Amino acid sequence: MAKHHDIKGALDFMRQGYSKGDDSFSFTLDDIVHELDITERKAKDVLRAINTRARFWRGDFPANSEIVVNAPVYDRITNWFD
Repeated sequence: MAKHHDIKGALDFMRQGYSKGDDSFSFTLDDIVHELDITERKAKDVLRAINTRARFWRGDFPANSEIVVNAPVYDRITNWFD
């Protein structure tokens, strides 16, 4: 089960990456693992918890695939846990 602190950390990571000025920001599950210093299993739980609400990413979030944060995704996650 994803913890509030980990979800907030992942959302902050996505917001910071997206707001650097690119059209979109992509990251992998492994990036979340290293950023939050959590296990891959916990990172998957965190992304699933976010996706339950955002509903933009598909699949099981394998470590080698990229997850993209673009304008529609960013709009959905902007004010979560502020």
